[in-house]
Amino acid sequence: MSYVRKMLQTAGTVVALVLGSTTAVSADPAAPPPDGWVGTWSAAATGTVPNLPTGYADRTIRNVVHTSVGGSGVRVTLTNVLGTTAVRMDAVTVAVAAVGTAPNAVAGTMRSLTFGGATSVTIPAGGEALSDPIPYAVPEDGDLLVSVYTPAASGPVTYHQVANQTSYLSVTGDHAAEESGAAFTSAITFWPYVSGVDVLGEAEGAVVTLGDSITDGNASTRNANHRWPDYLADRLIAEPGATRLGVLNAGISSNRLLSNTWNPNALSRLDRDVLTAPGARSVVVLLGINDIGGQPQHHEPSEIIAGLRQVAAQVQAKGMRITGGTLTPFGGSSNYTEELEGVRQAVNAFIRDSGVFDAVADFDAALRDPAAPTRLRPDYDSGDHLHPKDAGYQAMAAVVDLDKLDSRPAGHWVSTWQTAMARTTPGADLGMPNYSIRNVVHTSVGGDAARVRLSNALGSAPVLMGRVTAALATRPDGPEAVAGTMREVTFGGLPSVTIPAGAEVLSDPIALDVPADADLLVTVYTPSPSGPVTEHPRSYQTSFRTADGDHAADEQGSAFTQPTTAWYYVTGVDVSSSGVHGAVVTFGDSITDGDRSTTSANHRWPDILADRLAAENGPTKLGVVNSGLSGNRILDSSTGTGIGGPNAYARLNRDMLTTSGARTVIVLEGVNDILNLAHPDPEALKLALKQLAAQAHAQGLRVIVGTITPIKGWRSYTEERDAVRQAVNSYIRTSADFDAVIDFDAVVRDPADPQRIDPAYDSGDHLHPSDAGYRVMAEAIDLRTLR
Repeated sequence: MSYVRKMLQTAGTVVALVLGSTTAVSADPAAPPPDGWVGTWSAAATGTVPNLPTGYADRTIRNVVHTSVGGSGVRVTLTNVLGTTAVRMDAVTVAVAAVGTAPNAVAGTMRSLTFGGATSVTIPAGGEALSDPIPYAVPEDGDLLVSVYTPAASGPVTYHQVANQTSYLSVTGDHAAEESGAAFTSAITFWPYVSGVDVLGEAEGAVVTLGDSITDGNASTRNANHRWPDYLADRLIAEPGATRLGVLNAGISSNRLLSNTWNPNALSRLDRDVLTAPGARSVVVLLGINDIGGQPQHHEPSEIIAGLRQVAAQVQAKGMRITGGTLTPFGGSSNYTEELEGVRQAVNAFIRDSGVFDAVADFDAALRDPAAPTRLRPDYDSGDHLHPKDAGYQAMAAVVDLDKLDSRPAGHWVSTWQTAMARTTPGADLGMPNYSIRNVVHTSVGGDAARVRLSNALGSAPVLMGRVTAALATRPDGPEAVAGTMREVTFGGLPSVTIPAGAEVLSDPIALDVPADADLLVTVYTPSPSGPVTEHPRSYQTSFRTADGDHAADEQGSAFTQPTTAWYYVTGVDVSSSGVHGAVVTFGDSITDGDRSTTSANHRWPDILADRLAAENGPTKLGVVNSGLSGNRILDSSTGTGIGGPNAYARLNRDMLTTSGARTVIVLEGVNDILNLAHPDPEALKLALKQLAAQAHAQGLRVIVGTITPIKGWRSYTEERDAVRQAVNSYIRTSADFDAVIDFDAVVRDPADPQRIDPAYDSGDHLHPSDAGYRVMAEAIDLRTLR
């Protein structure tokens, strides 16, 4: 009996779901996903629907999506990642489509979805929302209807533009739960809001196909699911036994590695579309042809090769295997020249021969015309001499080695230090040309090698790092390096790297013995004007700058004459250590960031937590990294040069879910929503905390939430706001949504006036603790809950 028939027959017998595992992701290549969930369908956000600035007010959208693997449970991800305002969805449903070319549901299959138990969900700008799981018989190789009712005007609608699938828009009103498709009178050829469908079943994992229009399936037959990733899914389904891998399509038409077009470049979307894909075990990448042929054209293959190396490095760092796809012929297309053909050939030679990839899919060889190898075979050419037709897409899928679509050991890499990027530096719109910036960062755990992550996440233009170095610092508040410890940091073997706008890059391993509880110098030299500088403004650590050229490799610090309390560009340091078991991510606002703690003393509560872990008998088992952002809110983002940065939803992937070796997250968020929103709603904050926990649990992370500390005496304090805080804290203390709770409120409040911080722990502003307050917060954490 086929798996789909078995699941349809047993739909009524499903009695339980795995709702959220707290087991860390294993590096064992044969290990199943941490909670049994895998992606069966996905679509990457490409932009916002044109000429629709206020969204689909009082309309229902019925998206038709095609599954790869089936299962006994379902959950759905909705997206507002490219929106500029929050969007409210009052009804979301899932159903099996009667046919893939109409909006009608199979009778009896319509189910409502909830979010933290609520039937409606509001998604902040830049964020996504994951539904609660429900028992549901999801067919493999079948069609689902995901319907979304948006009752009110919102803002630009995040969508995937080129769906090659007809979906539907209703007349006015909520028609999400209707089995009949009669109300859905308008056909659309894109997917609004929906970005993923996961299933609970027998599949071992998923493969993500990262690419451009050729992966997106341009010129394939509409509604036929004849993109090459669909044919790849068909091959996996045809293998004996239960289908072992889902296939997730992360292709975007016109997408590039190195620059944005009307959609975000591949490196800037890697964490969202690939690295956090549910159950992802491997990636097939096919990118570069738009960098070659699009405007502006890249005439130097080394730039594209560097981008592909970086994709491979970040994918492999997450324990996924990567297959490199050779670039297909484009002779005869409007952008073809012999010079650009030479670039393509050079890139393909790298893909085939470099050893960077775990496997190669030679799409070029599969599609090229033997009589004219720069062109597609006529029987595979859609007619534009660039995109294959259905037969060509099938031939592409046939050359993917199914045995190589598995995970790989991630190695013993764990994050020892991290910071969250908040804004771009005021007054530095053209970057810091000819500057050397020496960032001083403090480790939690040590190792026998290191690697560095650099960020241009908030930049609007590429930035060139002409040189990057790492060294041990002689002291925590100075720019001098310990003699003999200066190391050049490379990226794909090269001493310089260009980071695309919105992206981050990961360095090659650095041969450096990194001590625990020590200070490192990470120095970057930016030789030329670029664009706005990505920074963490409130580091409570003195770092150093000079506008006098390349001093990145100087052991002496005499050139670094400009002290600063911001961290520029550097966002993370990992170490390799077989003795360290993982990392704890502390995710929060200014109280996690360490506001008002002593500068350069590392007295933030996450630092004290790291000290406690280090003081235990035996080697330190867990790193502690700080993703706190002063001024950060859960529900909305800072604008302009505000220090609060992207809201918690919008930064979740970058600042929590992709942290190397992450096992546990401690969340302390909400006080800035309470103190700054005109009418803070405790129910909205409760649902938001549930959602953050759900997304962390979906990545196999253990979730611990801290109660919100006292606010009386702060400038925007009111009794009404404190009542909201108390209501949220009551929920945190009693909720079953988290794996553990830390009662930060109880340990720092004044027994004589519980709405205030105890004077012994108050920094003086009646909101932020002093060093002593941060210490008692860290001491309140039961270390057993972190493992």
